[in-house]
Amino acid sequence: MAIKILPLLNVSDKILNDLKEEVGRMFLTKVEIENSLVSLPDNVYNKVKEQYDASKLVDYLSRYSEKIDGEKIVAVCNLDIYIEGMNFVFGVAQKGKTICLVSLYRLDQRFYNKESNYDRLKDRAIKETVHELGHCFGLDHCKKEDCVMFFSNHVLSVDQKEKFFCDNCREILRGKLK
Repeated sequence: MAIKILPLLNVSDKILNDLKEEVGRMFLTKVEIENSLVSLPDNVYNKVKEQYDASKLVDYLSRYSEKIDGEKIVAVCNLDIYIEGMNFVFGVAQKGKTICLVSLYRLDQRFYNKESNYDRLKDRAIKETVHELGHCFGLDHCKKEDCVMFFSNHVLSVDQKEKFFCDNCREILRGKLK
């Protein structure tokens, strides 16, 4: 199994390398950062909301993903993203498929007019990346608030959960990885 991290637009090398290291440790696999440049199509930006439609972006990237050699691909961006019916999301995935998207935009303390805190951003980014990859491997949301697969609809719930799978989710994942 291989996981690729695909930076979209302007994502720091530091966070990409930290994600690479942690995701590799969490999933016990090789993780590489993809150096391909991806341009975003105009139809993914909603001018009224001033946000990017995450579903359209993932659909676009899923077509592009055929060019990237990797079993799972995590696109990482600094864009404010949403899905239909929600004001925003931290990430989105195609359940049981190849690609997921994680946005650092609302995981960053600066979005909330607080002082920048890299360690907090890194912790949040790891949790959301592991969460979205969990969906790619077929996991659903978990009801346990400390499980990484718990649905986070605000940044405080991201902070409260662990970066690890609960025992139940870990067993389900183990079965899917066989």
